[in-house]
Formats: sequence, structure tokens, C-alpha cells
Amino acid sequence: MKLVNRTILVTGGTSGIGFAFAKRFLEMGNTVIITGRSQERIDQVVKNNPGLIGIAADVSDPKSVEQLAKELAVYYPKLDIVFNNAGIMHEFDLFDESITYEQLTAEINTNLNGTIYVTKALLPLLAKQQEAMIVNVSSLLANITVANAPTYSATKAGVHMFSDALREQIRAKGKNIHVMELCPPVISETNLTDTYDEGFMNKMISLPLAKLVYAGIKGMEKNKLRVNAGFTKVMRFSMKFAPDFITHTWGQMILKYEAKT
Repeated sequence: MKLVNRTILVTGGTSGIGFAFAKRFLEMGNTVIITGRSQERIDQVVKNNPGLIGIAADVSDPKSVEQLAKELAVYYPKLDIVFNNAGIMHEFDLFDESITYEQLTAEINTNLNGTIYVTKALLPLLAKQQEAMIVNVSSLLANITVANAPTYSATKAGVHMFSDALREQIRAKGKNIHVMELCPPVISETNLTDTYDEGFMNKMISLPLAKLVYAGIKGMEKNKLRVNAGFTKVMRFSMKFAPDFITHTWGQMILKYEAKT
């Protein structure tokens, strides 16, 4: 897919991975719309990055997503790429009695439900285009869980499964909509988690944001089904041979590392 003269929506586009991709899409000559919960934050990003378009929307809220879809249909009817990136990550101990059920499921509402809501709401618009694409950002943790962020891991596995099912339904309908799953490892420049910001763990599993953007763009241009970036590729390959052993060893390593920091 040629990534020029496209109209692209990037959810969670005010920081981190979403913002980095939005800037690159803009540099390549596309119309780029970013979303985020905070209108103030959107206004600041748009002001500092002329050319970006911002719309406040909460992907975890179906009514907000419906309003976003209506606005896009009116003002950006040529929308042909949706980059589902909005996500949050919480680390917690399941044995901590102070953790509420709302805290346990917050990531599901944003990471998984948000991806589903946005995709469902915008499929009719994408289906009208000659060629379209949906990019769902999952994670290294779609392949192997991280013990200190159990719900986050579950949401990213869900994004992976949803992407596969979505792709098959699109094929059955005969629509020219590509579905690509982007699976980053830890990205040190994002604020998603500070657990692996320093030391050996960071060097072993992290990937510079610029390299992720490069890999993601190349994957989109080639209509790849899945882009396993950096350490994700290593872990996905390893899980084919001894998944239970690797999951246990990895989980204990993460917990012990976190306990020392």
C-alpha cells in the first residue's frame, strides 16, 4: 500500500508510538488526524506540529467513538487508514487487596474494547474506499505474558485474536481492507511503563522508537499481516518450542528484576 495522499486516523496520537507514527505519516504527505482524551493536550500537540489535525475522543466510550465516526464521515470521508494505537498499562499485584475491580479492567476498556469500538465504527467508511488498511498495535506481550501486568498482557493477546478474526471476515466479504498487527517490544522512549527504563533488561528487550516506526511503515507498504519488531521476533520464535518453560522463566525473571528496582 502506498503511504502518500492517504487520510489516516491515529488513536492515542498525542504521545509515544502514536505520535511518532503520526509525525512520520504527515512527513510522507498524508492527511493525519490524531485522537486523545484531553482536548488541551490535543490543542498543544497540533499547535506544535502544524499540519496535524486533532479530535478529542475517548476510545473506551462507545458514544464518544460514535461521535468520532460521524465527524470523520462528514469532514474526512476519504479516510482509508485507521491506526489503532490507544493504550494504557498498569502494573499491579493481584494479591494486593487494595486493587479495585475498576483498576483491574481499565486496560480492557481502552486497549481491547477501544480497538474493537473504533474498528467497528469505521468499517463502513473504510469499505467505501478503493483500498484501505487497519493497523492494530498489540505487543510482544501478545505472545508471552508479563507477570506484573496481567491485564495488559491479556488485552494485547485479545487484540491479536481480534485482528485475525477481523482479517478473515474482511476476506469473506471481499473488501479491499488490509489488516496489519504491529507488535512492538518495550519502547524505551514511551511513558507506558518505567519498569525497564534502565540497565540490562532495557538493553536486552527494548527497541528505539525510530526503528519501530521504520519497521511499521515498511510493513504497511508491503501489506504484511504482522510485524514482529525487535525482541518480539525472537520471543515469538522461541515460544514455538517450549512455551510453558519460557513463560515461567520469563515471568519469574521479570518479577525478580522488578523486586530489585
